[in-house]
Amino acid sequence: MAKVYKHPITGCTYSLNEVGLVRVDDPATGEFGIYDDKGVWFEGTVRDVDFQALGWVGRTPEARALREANA
Repeated sequence: MAKVYKHPITGCTYSLNEVGLVRVDDPATGEFGIYDDKGVWFEGTVRDVDFQALGWVGRTPEARALREANA
């Protein structure tokens, strides 16, 4: 099961997508953003994220394996 992190202050959830990038969902607005583990933005409207949380979710062995498989 993919790691999901719920931010204790913002309530945003950080999870892996199918290619190993981090999807940040804001439940208050329904908006999302896609980032790599270093904080590089790829798509979506959520632009204010926690870089530490991106690393916690995006640097797992599962995330690396997904990125390698889709490279």
